[in-house]
Amino acid sequence: AAAGAAAENPILLGAAQLPNKPLSRTGALALAAAIAEKEAAVRRGLEAERRREEEEGAETSRKEAEAAVELERQEDRMLRHSQDQEYHQSLLQDQMKDLTARQKALRTELEVAAPEVAEKENSLRNVQQRLERFGENPRLKEEISRSEARLEELRPRCADLEQELSQVEASIKNNTELLAAMHSDEG
Repeated sequence: AAAGAAAENPILLGAAQLPNKPLSRTGALALAAAIAEKEAAVRRGLEAERRREEEEGAETSRKEAEAAVELERQEDRMLRHSQDQEYHQSLLQDQMKDLTARQKALRTELEVAAPEVAEKENSLRNVQQRLERFGENPRLKEEISRSEARLEELRPRCADLEQELSQVEASIKNNTELLAAMHSDEG
């Protein structure tokens, strides 16, 4: 029975190897003390193993918590980046609406001013030809003066309109490219 108990309990293994003689009281006490010492060592080992497993579990939990916090930070950064990009995209789209409206207004002004310049230049040439053909005429000189004055107003205005239209169209092209790039980044 002692050998069967020793096979089940590693602490009793040492006692099972002893010869089957009756033990003295001192021998029994010594054996009981040795068995108690082995049991205490096994308990200390089991307790140390349990503490090590708890520490490993706590370390694993801490690492998992750190990883979760870092993941949350990354998600927050990505969300802010996405929101910033949507905001900038919205601003560009608003600018495009304003630029397109300005482009239309400038083209309309040029469509009115450019024919007037051409008409005044043609009229000025005609009046100058009549003046050369028929000589001095105060009415023709006055008409030449009015046409030249009007052309002095219209030519710079047309040049300014064309320059502004060119800048607006360059801005439209740039914003279109930026919006296209933003849309391709989303895909």
